[in-house]
Amino acid sequence: MRKLSPMVAEDKDMAFTRLVNAHSMAILRYTSRRLSDAASCDDVVAETFLIVWRRWDDLPSPDKELPWLYSIAFHVLSNHRRSRDRRNRLHARLAMERDPIEGLDASGLDAGPVLLALDKLRTHERELLEFVYWEKLTYHDIALILGISENAVGIRINRAKTNLRTHLQPRSEEVPNVTIIRGELES
Repeated sequence: MRKLSPMVAEDKDMAFTRLVNAHSMAILRYTSRRLSDAASCDDVVAETFLIVWRRWDDLPSPDKELPWLYSIAFHVLSNHRRSRDRRNRLHARLAMERDPIEGLDASGLDAGPVLLALDKLRTHERELLEFVYWEKLTYHDIALILGISENAVGIRINRAKTNLRTHLQPRSEEVPNVTIIRGELES
């Protein structure tokens, strides 16, 4: 690893501080909408900026900094979720081995129909919709983050919207059997 001269190191420190000050809240909001606890959000943000520090030579122009940061945070968050999911599966398996009844997860998600439908989507579909509607990113920015074309982004977002609509539609077993006869309801 090469050693920076004191002047260059100071410039990098100042530039890094500017980058953190300019974008850390956007990255924190991004992670807090995806994780439930503040400590995990802080960890993801810190790891994101640690990676930025290590990859400083890859820093894009100022107008492309935020999508680049979202891309890094997206990958850090994915790694965090995989670790959390592995840990939760291990805890559940250990709990089932100790006492099968205590191991059952009976907690229901108290959320609106849209949030429930979002949870039914595949992770990459949910991420795309969150990028568009929560982060207010353009297809171009999303394409940069995911490393795919804008056209592919559009196709994937349309597919995700279709799947979301499917999960929002009531299933036939949930709809009561009601017929209309001469303007009156009969069940």
